[in-house]
Parts: sequence; structure tokens; C-alpha cells
Amino acid sequence: MDFMNLLNIAPNPACNKGCNKATRAEIAENDICSQVESVIDQLSIRCVGDHAIQKIHFLTQYFGIFSIGMHRKWSNKINYIEICSGPGRCINRENGDEFNGTALAILEHPAFKYLGQALFFDSDLDVINMLKQRIQARNIRNAYVFHGDYNENTDICDKLSRVVPKGSLNLVFIDPTDCSVPFQLIKYIKQVVPNMDLIINIASGTDFNRNIGSALQDQPKFKNSIAKYSRFLDGREFFDDPENIQRAKQGKFLELRNKFRDEYQRNLESIGFKFFEFNAIEHFYDLLFATSHKRGLEFWDEATKIDFNRQRKLF
Repeated sequence: MDFMNLLNIAPNPACNKGCNKATRAEIAENDICSQVESVIDQLSIRCVGDHAIQKIHFLTQYFGIFSIGMHRKWSNKINYIEICSGPGRCINRENGDEFNGTALAILEHPAFKYLGQALFFDSDLDVINMLKQRIQARNIRNAYVFHGDYNENTDICDKLSRVVPKGSLNLVFIDPTDCSVPFQLIKYIKQVVPNMDLIINIASGTDFNRNIGSALQDQPKFKNSIAKYSRFLDGREFFDDPENIQRAKQGKFLELRNKFRDEYQRNLESIGFKFFEFNAIEHFYDLLFATSHKRGLEFWDEATKIDFNRQRKLF
């Protein structure tokens, strides 16, 4: 299936287009626009930037290769798990086009038929209700939506332990807006569903870039930011490293971004992941792929050979 068909793009004339950050803060709570409804189903939609489509492209490319490649070995035992799912439909604030978000793009993917079930978590009750309605309208019987705050690690994992069959194969996608997902959540999920590939959005080009220099140089003043990033990394060694403090003073933010990613990768290795790949989504964030099996990395490499603009990579 062509990727653009998965998006089900529709122009939405009600969108004002080009809203700045201040305007969005006034008219959108949790980025759910209060002034625009979907022209497809008259439900609320999430306001996003143009780059969001690239993320969906890589996710669905991998999902298709992963599901098709593994379904014979794991018949009816493949699950898709998404945390920070969103309401299912998004709108591009630059051009006013609305399109399927990650959840609906997965549900409408031809390879969805190979799943045992899809499980979606979000902390916003209104968002959960919107996604439930969209799933019900499609009469999908093996997709479920749960309330789940990633700061409450055990709550999400308790739900997973009840509904995910032991011995299953799982693709876990986590899509926060900043670097605030506690590493403990990843650790607990890996214990509950040990056979898993992980894709996580790391906001290293936005949230991290804006705050890291000041946080390293004035740690008492920015203690809240340091606490957030330390929970994300599962420790504050990054902030105690004098070399990182020196890099911040010298304005070497690209080096800090790479060191931050390295620290996160080392912690993932400590809980059983072995193979990794980072793919930048413009200057906004990195998609981190992590797996315990070389085959998973081969699938990811295949999925990312063709970028969003349909240009095949040379190497």
C-alpha cells in the first residue's frame, strides 16, 4: 500500500494555518485544536508540524516489514504497543491538511491483519475517547485504548502484563513531546514483554537543545530540568561529568546531543538491547530504534532505505 494512502490526507478549510506558539497555546490544549474538527469524522484533531509525517513514514515502513517478515513464525502472537498515542487524526498547521496519525496509520496498514492485537495508551482522557470512537467506527475488534501516564510506570506495565500473551513478539512505539519518559518505564516494559523492538521519539533537537546548556552550567537553578533528564537517562552521571559541563560552556551542543544519546544507548544495553540506530527527523528530534536481535536491525535498515521524499539511500 502506498504510504500517502495510509495518511488519508484531506484539506481542512477551517484551519487558520501558520499559528505561532502563542496562538496555539490559546486555542489548543495538549495540542488538540479547539477551533477545528476533522472533515473526515467531525472529531477533534491534533495540531502538528510538517515534520510529523516523516515520523509516521519511518514507523509504518518498519511496521510493515516487521509484521510481514515475522508473522509465520509468530502467528497471532505479534502485538503493537503505542504510548502517547494521540487522538488518531492530525492537522498540519503549515498547510491545513489533516491526516492519519500514527495510531490510525498502523490500524489501516495492510500488515495490521498479522497482529494479535494493538494496544494504545495516552494520559489524556479526551484523546482516549476520540481514538476509541475512531477505532469503533472502523469496526476493529483487536485494538484497545487505555488510560496510561508514562510517569506511572507500574500502571502501564500492569495493564500490559494482563493483556499481552507470554511468548509474544512486540513492537513498542513511544512518542512523547519531550525527554521526560522515565527510563524505568522502558525497563519495566522489557521485563513484561521481553521479546520487543523499541522505537522512541527523543526530542534532542527541541526540548534538550533549548535547555541543556543552561542546565549544565547552572545546575541549582535548573534542578527541575536536570531531574527530568536524569529520570530519562536513569541517572545523573551525564550532569556530573566535568567534560559535559565544559562542552556546555564552549557551546558544543552537537557533542552534548551525541553524548546524551550515547548515555541512553548504554542504559538500553544494560537491560538487554543489543542493536541500535538513530534517524534524525530534520532538526527536531531523533527516532531511536533498539532491538535485541540482528534481524530487527536488518528490518530497520530496509525500512529506512527510502526516506520520506522517496529517495533511496546510497549506503
